[in-house]
Amino acid sequence: MGFETWTPPPGWVDVVGRTVADSQDNLRKQIVIAGLKELTRIRICRLPTLILGGRIEWDTETAPGHYWIEIINDLSKMDGSEGFIESYGWYPKEPATFLKNFTADGCLNSDCKYFRDKDRKGEGEGEGEGEPNEAGRAIIKEEDKIYSLYPFDPHHNGRYTLPNSDKGEVNHPYLFVNDPRTEEDVIEEIRNFAISHISEEENKAVKKWSYAFERYTEYNCHTFLFNLLYEANLADRYILKDVHFMRFLASASDYKDEYRYTTDYHGHVIKLKNPESIRKQANEIYKKMKQVNDNAKKLADILKA
Repeated sequence: MGFETWTPPPGWVDVVGRTVADSQDNLRKQIVIAGLKELTRIRICRLPTLILGGRIEWDTETAPGHYWIEIINDLSKMDGSEGFIESYGWYPKEPATFLKNFTADGCLNSDCKYFRDKDRKGEGEGEGEGEPNEAGRAIIKEEDKIYSLYPFDPHHNGRYTLPNSDKGEVNHPYLFVNDPRTEEDVIEEIRNFAISHISEEENKAVKKWSYAFERYTEYNCHTFLFNLLYEANLADRYILKDVHFMRFLASASDYKDEYRYTTDYHGHVIKLKNPESIRKQANEIYKKMKQVNDNAKKLADILKA
């Protein structure tokens, strides 16, 4: 694998086949397996897709296809059983319907007026009465700040599949052994990425939420995660099986070239020229997603070696 001759840095000891770095602060504990650092406080979460754009699971009662990321802050509950888990996901500020071209202003964790009002009207549990169904917690009480300074994703700590299951909708990201960052460093990068999506003005969106059937131009909870993986340079062991990601990457690849090819209703291949402005935008997306894809392939090679 190339790691057989790797020498652990000072302070690293081998325990039951694992190399463990344990500094004075327990929060800086990292587990390195076969040249990888598994970030166990960070959880990548995916709810199954019911209809559009991905795997179909008829036996679920969950909403279709939401992705978000969680950060465990109570180290005595590494199984994710915290009452509230710091978490981040991307939502539309209001329903992004067909008439709106599946596009709306976006907001972090659904923490916006439309969904807060929906909770207050009784369609959720109600603001201030525990965890709302629709909106992230609009107000973080002083006692909640040990969990997060920002609203939680409405799906946090909900139904999902555990990392060691066959389905693997929830998993921990990895760093490669030559990456000097600690788990706390990565957590700060995740927080900074999420905070960059929060506007200082209540009615002004930083980004749109959009769904374009995995076209490279869309930005939703799926691409929020994909871009986070790029910005934090993380490896996700599940993403090579993620239909949303593979279609998103393929779309960027198609539109970055001078020509793309499609078929008409009769099955005839049609050659289309991509405008330069589209190619430039698609190429930027492609380079980012290729890094995410390459990290995942490298991770897969190490795990199966």
